Amino acid sequence: MNFHKTKDTYTEEQFLAKLREYRKTGSNALRNDIVMNFAYIPQTAAVQLRGLASGYAQVDDMVNQGIITLMDCIDHFDEEKGISFEYYAFMRVRGAIIDLVRKQDWVPRRVREQDKKINQARNELSNILMREPSANELADYMGVSAEKLSSMEAEVNSSAVLSFEELIQNMSQMGTSLEAEGLSPEKQILSDELKTTLAKAIDELGERERLVISLYYYENLTFADIAEVLEVSVQRASQINARAVGKLKSAMEKYLYG
Repeated sequence: MNFHKTKDTYTEEQFLAKLREYRKTGSNALRNDIVMNFAYIPQTAAVQLRGLASGYAQVDDMVNQGIITLMDCIDHFDEEKGISFEYYAFMRVRGAIIDLVRKQDWVPRRVREQDKKINQARNELSNILMREPSANELADYMGVSAEKLSSMEAEVNSSAVLSFEELIQNMSQMGTSLEAEGLSPEKQILSDELKTTLAKAIDELGERERLVISLYYYENLTFADIAEVLEVSVQRASQINARAVGKLKSAMEKYLYG
């Protein structure tokens, strides 16, 4: 998990000392100081989830929701559970941002249905061909033009990103997080299996799909930046991301749910 810390960020010991003092005094100034120290958490989460914005929940709204959640985390953190505050806060902030987007109900049912049809058709055709189908092959299989398929994929991009983020968040809430910190030996084994499954799914992506996933999720580039790297349109970069995310989601769901 790549947090953007500064050299002045509290150590865990410093944070716990501040937290005990805050709980003893109830000082708003002290709580605000703690919030400012960990402000990079909602900022980082908002950047990582920025693909969900796209004219709906804006990044500023995401950060604001993250700050509110961070304040609640300070009041409810239980250090006795053996999990760092940083990890606890990050997962709760991510969940709150995803909930913010979901509650706005900005993905029309038609788009959700298109997403399902495209993924189902791609999986069926991949099994038939024993390889990844081309865009034209997939369009022919679905009985639509290549232009229509391209338009459909553009519409479902944000839906695909949200759906994948919800899956990862739900895994965390079920105690099957990709993060290993504070896990029991049994959950550590499951966490390792999940990482292996995700790594294998990424390896099976096409070259450009792997590159887009790397640039978007690890380098935090925008689709405009990625489009320049690939020398394609912004829409095309977004479509490649949606296709890659759909494959990763399918692989993780197959592992989790059979």
